[in-house]
Amino acid sequence: MIVKSMSRKQPSFGQLIGYIDREPIPEAYRIRHNLLARDHEQVREEFEANASLLQRRKNGVALYHEILSITRAEGLSEEDQKQRLYHIAQDYIAARCPGNLVYGGLHQDKAHSFHFHLMISSNPAGESKRLRLSRREFRAIQVELEARVLREQPELEQQLAIGKRSDRRGDTSPKEVETQQDTSALARAHHALEGSADRDSLHAALKALELELYVRGKQLGLIDLRDGSKHRLKTLDPTLPTRFEDRLAVQQVQGENGGPDGENIKGAQALPSTPHLSEPLPALETPAAEEVAPTLAPVQVLWAQEMEALRRHTQERVKEQTDEAEAGHTRLRDITALVKLAVQGTLLGLKNRYLHLLQHLYRRRSDHETHKRKSPERPSASTGKAHR
Repeated sequence: MIVKSMSRKQPSFGQLIGYIDREPIPEAYRIRHNLLARDHEQVREEFEANASLLQRRKNGVALYHEILSITRAEGLSEEDQKQRLYHIAQDYIAARCPGNLVYGGLHQDKAHSFHFHLMISSNPAGESKRLRLSRREFRAIQVELEARVLREQPELEQQLAIGKRSDRRGDTSPKEVETQQDTSALARAHHALEGSADRDSLHAALKALELELYVRGKQLGLIDLRDGSKHRLKTLDPTLPTRFEDRLAVQQVQGENGGPDGENIKGAQALPSTPHLSEPLPALETPAAEEVAPTLAPVQVLWAQEMEALRRHTQERVKEQTDEAEAGHTRLRDITALVKLAVQGTLLGLKNRYLHLLQHLYRRRSDHETHKRKSPERPSASTGKAHR
């Protein structure tokens, strides 16, 4: 039995609902906990309305994507196993987040397991604070759930997995934190692979997890859109390049063979099986070279095409960023020139006004002196009295 939990900082409710419901799910195996809505759009709106009550906090968790998985048992029918997993999921919700909004559905696309996908709100319904669990509390819920399943339902044939794993991060830390999830680039890369079936769905899953593929030479890497950091797949995990190459090649093969959605057809498995012939076929004439060309391109060719497409995409993005930077410098130069011109115009206007004012004062002084020279002097009153 496996319990996997992943947190998301972005409220991508619609994308996760679409992923959960990517395959038909019987209503009996669908979970709507504390939800009134029934269709996808209303469920998304209800989650978004509840998330709008959250107190804003930097890097705050918006939702959780959690998976409960059991290996298939040989001694029980598939229907019985699915019903038991449904009740296990209900018990998990009751212990982990009884007051939160939860939407989930059963997936049975894996040949070796059944698993439930759960979308859990970070805050209880109608509350503004996030649900907070210590590491010890969260681990205790998982261990207790597994122990109860092993004790009460041995016919499920599950092996001890959670209980024997040591908590390397330490259970004795007194610090209360949100439910601890691995949101590193490596964990999100693995999550994108698990949540995708072909090239297009892989790109969509990476985008939802704020990651983007890039190519440098012959090396594939990931750009973490949260902080702009780059990680080579080989550095993150030596097995990642091969897994990504296989997943990127699926879309091309599936497209050429018209495979239905949800069926992962890879390499030679996409070719129709050759029936057994009791007698050898007669020799045929060798057709022309163009006639014997295979209708299905080998995986190596598809991989080369995919690498070339990614390389072109990277080059186009670099060119766009360069063009944007050049456009920004051009706009800055234009603004600087306009400001300089405006300042020069203002200074020139002040200078002309000052000169005009000086000329006006000079003319008034000249007119005053000319008028004074032309007008005769009048005798003063004291002079007149003395004359008498």
